[in-house]
Amino acid sequence: MLLTIVVIWFGGAWLKNNYGQDDSNQWLVMNQFLTLLRWAIVGLFVFSIVTALGSWLFFLQQLRNKKVGVQMQLGDGQQAEAGSVPLSITLNGFVLRPPLGNIRARLIFSEKILSDAIVLDANFYKKREFLRQGITGTGITLLHDRGIYDVENVQIQFYDMFSFVALPCMVPVTRQLFTVPKQLKETTVKAQPNTTEEQKHRIDIPKRVEGEYISYKEFESGDNIRRIVWKIYAKSGQLVVRVPETMDPYASHLYFYVSFYNGLNAVQGAFEIELLNAYKDKVRNFFEGLKKNGFEVRMPQDQEVPKLPGVSEKKNELFQISAASWQKINPPATFVQPGKTAFVCLSAFTPVKELELLLAKLPLAVPVVVVQLSDAIPSPFQMKVADIFFRPEKQPVDKLRRPWFVSTLRVRLQKNEEELQKLLRHRGNGWVVKAMEVE
Repeated sequence: MLLTIVVIWFGGAWLKNNYGQDDSNQWLVMNQFLTLLRWAIVGLFVFSIVTALGSWLFFLQQLRNKKVGVQMQLGDGQQAEAGSVPLSITLNGFVLRPPLGNIRARLIFSEKILSDAIVLDANFYKKREFLRQGITGTGITLLHDRGIYDVENVQIQFYDMFSFVALPCMVPVTRQLFTVPKQLKETTVKAQPNTTEEQKHRIDIPKRVEGEYISYKEFESGDNIRRIVWKIYAKSGQLVVRVPETMDPYASHLYFYVSFYNGLNAVQGAFEIELLNAYKDKVRNFFEGLKKNGFEVRMPQDQEVPKLPGVSEKKNELFQISAASWQKINPPATFVQPGKTAFVCLSAFTPVKELELLLAKLPLAVPVVVVQLSDAIPSPFQMKVADIFFRPEKQPVDKLRRPWFVSTLRVRLQKNEEELQKLLRHRGNGWVVKAMEVE
């Protein structure tokens, strides 16, 4: 629009300098046309601004009188996988759109994080009603970090037809959502419940096998009458009871100890956040692989995580992984309980001395895995064949590639990973992994 005004203005000036002295009818028509064109553009510009301003002021009045409400849906309302998350925003009530303009909305999270803007370009109707009840729009927004997102406001912006102005309005909204780590390539991780724990705690559970007398015995004084098999008594007149089977209470549980201990670096910057994202993805991959062993996987916490409304305290392992952060208070040797442990996962932020203390008290049968982090942020020189022909989609991690390649933290991690690898090699049942593929 601005370019058009500039071209018409300078074009009119040039025509006036070259043909302005000519009193011919051609110049009179040309001059009249330029004047009409200029006033038409000015009129459209004024109309665009005034109508957008009027729609914005009307919305503020409706909002002040509580005749307009804002509804939003992010993910499934409670959780979503990190990355591109579906977003839906609806304005309930009578809302005027600027003529030939549009209304856009975006979420404002805590720490001044902004979501991608979506256009509210669809009308909202109730069933069996012909009048519009509001406007709505859907789209996607990028939530890259794995963790908890607190929505504080919804920003509504009124754009004129030329997008010269964007008139904002903040609507307070309180919502919480957590993004779970991404799913990596499926893998199976072999693990068994801790045998030491099985031998210490034993309970009696009746067998649920119906057949011959191999699972029953004759009723004796002191037997529980609730175990009497009345079907056999009805047929033969003999009282028999089911024979209880001795089983271990922990035989159905795998205790997966994941440590978020950071003993190498005290700074919590962009590098540490991205390394935490990569670590959480790999932890989830291990967790999904352990579940394939047929046991319930339990994850003790090495830190307190905030509670979200609607998130159950039971079977919320994915939320525990998502909400965790690097911590320096609870080292692995103190956190891991050798009597229960079935599998241990550590990060490359674990100092070698801490791993030595842990291995000294951990049974040799318990696998120990250290996740390598020095290569979690790709090198700036790493390319795929497809990148030669197609421009790759930009990712938030791209801006960290060059700084990470020359970072001193990367060098420290590489040295620590080499020392951890040497220590685990002597143990036998431990390794450092780049990806969650364990053979």
